[in-house]
Amino acid sequence: MGSQPWDSISDGSGAVFRAMIHAAPVPMFVMSEGHCVYGNERFARLRGCDMGACGLCGLERLLDEPGRQLLAQAAATLRHGEAARMPLQLRHEDGRCTAIDLAMSGFEIAGRVYVLGVVSEKTEKERLRRLLDRLAFHDSLTELPNRVLLFDRINQALSRAQRDGAHFAIGVLDLDGFKAINDSLGHAAGDLLLKEVARRLRRCMRSVDTIARLGGDEFALILHGTGSAAEADTVLNKIIGEVAHPYDLEGTTVSVDASIGVAFSPQDGASIHELLGRADFAMYLAKQAGGACYRVSTGEIAAISSRHQMEPLIDVVRLGFEIIDEQHEEIAENVRGILQGLSGNESKERLQQRAQHLQHLTQAHFDTEEDYMLRYALSGQEVHRSEHADLMRSLKELQANEDGHGLTVMAHSFREWLLPHIETQDAKLVEQLRLAGVTA
Repeated sequence: MGSQPWDSISDGSGAVFRAMIHAAPVPMFVMSEGHCVYGNERFARLRGCDMGACGLCGLERLLDEPGRQLLAQAAATLRHGEAARMPLQLRHEDGRCTAIDLAMSGFEIAGRVYVLGVVSEKTEKERLRRLLDRLAFHDSLTELPNRVLLFDRINQALSRAQRDGAHFAIGVLDLDGFKAINDSLGHAAGDLLLKEVARRLRRCMRSVDTIARLGGDEFALILHGTGSAAEADTVLNKIIGEVAHPYDLEGTTVSVDASIGVAFSPQDGASIHELLGRADFAMYLAKQAGGACYRVSTGEIAAISSRHQMEPLIDVVRLGFEIIDEQHEEIAENVRGILQGLSGNESKERLQQRAQHLQHLTQAHFDTEEDYMLRYALSGQEVHRSEHADLMRSLKELQANEDGHGLTVMAHSFREWLLPHIETQDAKLVEQLRLAGVTA
């Protein structure tokens, strides 16, 4: 399999390192420059193939396309001292699927960067949780990242740009002629078209870049290491050309074009709001030019419309119990403030203050509900308290993320984080309080 990373260690510890990994009770592998350079015995048994050198980490034949892209992106961008974790689904030859948790860390030996991967299988309960997480962060039709994951990745790119001075581009792509096809052939045909467009866009993008669906017939791009129109020209023209090829929708041939607006960091902004707003304005310039082209930001910024709305739809369920409804709205208002701060230029310190206040509001709300449950001996207390504990644990874990990415995910996932609890457990609590004759 060629030279091993530990072959560069001259003090004898390399052999010890290799022996430790080889005997490890979990599947482990080492990658360099996108190729597997070592896999221990557990890893070889897991992937079910020989120990020869392979692309990626040997798992690519067992993963679906989104999984391969996620793995390749992480492996290509990890640097010394950086780590990444991701849930993946392994497909075995007998048709079984195994949910795994892949942890990867970057390290450097003799000037060469390696990635160490550790695979752990998940229980059925964890597998279902990972699946729900995936549904929360990916578009169900195209399987592309959705707005939640897009905004998190933009925030990661902004953090890296601030830390390392790295450049990147944000693109907003809109399909020309999609509405007419969707109206004339129906939504089913429109969905087929969007799925095919998504496949073509994935083929045009590097594994380190991101293509996401904003909604409807609009998509967004993140192009890493791209700081000018000259550097973006090749991939943008490739995308425009690929999208323009005719589509066969179950016997009907149709065509659409792509209008793309692009903005660059740092010159066009250092926040999600600035970059998306300027790319959005440039996209309209491309449409005004006749479509099937791209335009670069002129510095003018479009208002973030409902299409790109960075607030979740916070239509908090009103349960008719004043103090509980007021606390729900206080929590929602805090989330709005976090979203506005994340999309603007608010300092990390101010965002952390908002996050700490959110934690305080949430805990106070849960305490209020638990006081009512105890005072009036309501049923279902154990389940309700258990959900409170899970929600607080999730909130604290997300807020512990040093770069603030967890806040982005939490805020944009407000519906998935708290609203189901309000609609079930809180609704039951209020109904029991009414039956007991309790008023706020």
